[in-house]
Amino acid sequence: MAAPTDPVEGSVTGDDTSGNFDISRFQQLLDRLEASKKRQQRQRSVEGRRDIFAQGLAGMMSNF
Repeated sequence: MAAPTDPVEGSVTGDDTSGNFDISRFQQLLDRLEASKKRQQRQRSVEGRRDIFAQGLAGMMSNF
């Protein structure tokens, strides 16, 4: 039986790229991704509070 040659399906392609994997670069990219996700979550929280305040203000103004 021949070794699979499809890089998605099989892992035996003859191209061993594990030797040029840079774990520090990967960690750097992962840290940037996590920081970006934290900033996005913080921004969503700020916008959510702003919406709640605006709804409360609109409710108070409708009582006049």
